[in-house]
Amino acid sequence: MRMREGGRRSAWLRAPVLVTSGFVAAILVGTIVLGLPQAVVAGRAPLNLLEALFTAASAICVTGLAVVSTAHELSGLGQGVVLALLQLGGLGVMTLAVLVFESLRNAVAQESGEVVSSTLGGGFWDGGPRSALKLLLGGTLLLELAGFLALWPALAGEEQAAWKALFLSVSAFCNAGFDNLGDGLRPYAGSAAVGLPLLLLWLAGGIGFLVPSALLRARRHRDRSLIPGARMILIAGLALALAGPAIYALCESFGGALDGYSAPQRAVLALFQGNTTRTAGFSMVDLGEARRITLLTMIPLMLLGGAPGGTAGGMKTTTAWIFLAAMMVRIRGQRDVVILGRRIPAGIIRRSVLICSLIFVLHGLLALWLTAWEDPAAFSFEALAFEAASAIGTVGLSTGITPDLTAPSQFALVLAMLVGRLGPLTLAYAFFRRLPDRPVRFARAEIPVG
Repeated sequence: MRMREGGRRSAWLRAPVLVTSGFVAAILVGTIVLGLPQAVVAGRAPLNLLEALFTAASAICVTGLAVVSTAHELSGLGQGVVLALLQLGGLGVMTLAVLVFESLRNAVAQESGEVVSSTLGGGFWDGGPRSALKLLLGGTLLLELAGFLALWPALAGEEQAAWKALFLSVSAFCNAGFDNLGDGLRPYAGSAAVGLPLLLLWLAGGIGFLVPSALLRARRHRDRSLIPGARMILIAGLALALAGPAIYALCESFGGALDGYSAPQRAVLALFQGNTTRTAGFSMVDLGEARRITLLTMIPLMLLGGAPGGTAGGMKTTTAWIFLAAMMVRIRGQRDVVILGRRIPAGIIRRSVLICSLIFVLHGLLALWLTAWEDPAAFSFEALAFEAASAIGTVGLSTGITPDLTAPSQFALVLAMLVGRLGPLTLAYAFFRRLPDRPVRFARAEIPVG
């Protein structure tokens, strides 16, 4: 390992720097390739720098926001590049974390250890990083193959149905939200043959392989109970999988988007749209015509995201659970944060509070930035706040305003997608080194608050 004079490890070898550099490098390579004339259909001018950068960033960050049409403006090469980027992005954090942990496990700094352990989910893996990597890659390919086989017959009416089924399967599992269908998913609104496979794929990707690893670990050790982290993921995932559709159905019934469909189609649409906010990014309806209350209720769900260690973005379900539990403990005047009969360590509580606070602050700042650059007569504030949440949460849902935003707004969304994919703490650890505690403790001051 490369060391500086005095035995200090080079700052460029820290895990957060390596992970961040890998994503930035992938964005730059994708931008160059997507800017080639061969990446677009015949008769279409090559993508300009911002279009190529935005598309590459959205793909590698598995977001799904788009300033160009994947189906109508990108050639087979361009679509193939997008597919490769979103597959790399979906696995990137998990696999890079495994590889970094393997190469630096003997000399990781404290901040690197926190990033890697939060990504891998300490206590889930039982067999080493190499076994975890095999499970990640093998399980991903297996699930994407199953999704492809399920979607192919349902898309038989499309040209190049096999290619589109493969693209959709990978995109759904990676929670990317990209599609290369001619008219998008709207012609399949309420279709269980298309909606349910996509739903199962992105829920599986959002949960990730921490829970299966915990199940294998429990079986290997003949333990009937799962570790608390796995139970939290399952409970939070089930609660949100039911709450999201219920909220969407309540908001869009009685004159809303669900009117005009049969009862089975309404159920599929509610399940699909109510869960797509979990960073999946697919939509069977036009969100530009959604009610204001629908958009506003989707924003916190988009920021929440999926489970740690999965392909979904956002602040993560376990992080938000600990954040809310810590608030309730303080309100009640209690001392310990206890979840599922286990006391949560203070370090995890501080990290959860910090992550949630950063996500909320970044969303607010991004929404204000978009508001400052966009014409209020053209875009409502809820649409801009929705776009900001979609980028920070790497969701990809949009009311259709993304291509019409100004260049400063689109560039800000690129940065937001990168922050949302890597997580604010990873970037903070990449650019700011931890300082040692002060050798002297200052006198305490009682400051009135509240």
